Amino acid sequence: MKAAAAKDMLFEAPPVEDGVAVRVVGKVRVPLALTFEDLKAMDVEEISELPIICGTGTPKGSIHGCKGVLLEEVVRKAEVVKDEDDDTKKMFLIVSAFDGYKVVFSWQEIFNSAMGGGVMILLEKNGRPLDPERGGLELLSAEDYFTGARYVKGLRTVEVAMA
Repeated sequence: MKAAAAKDMLFEAPPVEDGVAVRVVGKVRVPLALTFEDLKAMDVEEISELPIICGTGTPKGSIHGCKGVLLEEVVRKAEVVKDEDDDTKKMFLIVSAFDGYKVVFSWQEIFNSAMGGGVMILLEKNGRPLDPERGGLELLSAEDYFTGARYVKGLRTVEVAMA
């Protein structure tokens, strides 16, 4: 298939299992299997416009009319297990897509810096609801300089891990 033809195809993830849009697993007291409706019931943040810049610095356009839930709030619901006082200094989050794409955030980025206020699981993009059945949810890091580098399409899992 030619690259141009592939680019025009609709991004489509495998069907969600039992209506689960995203799972939170790993070093948590309460593993979560959240539906799209569960996420919509949480506090929703908005981003009016966000330029997408890939890791090389090349602009890739922009998205607008975004609504979503902060990753920080989703992870809090899972009640992260901290065995020792300084565990959070060694924790990180692995965010995975259905196709195996993964990005990593340190605990400190999400919970102890302004960065965390911009890491969002999108429910709407370009003024339209995302459909977990067609392409899945997306995650973006609006405070990154290169916003495309940790942009996850087809979000499936957030894993809390220790270094």
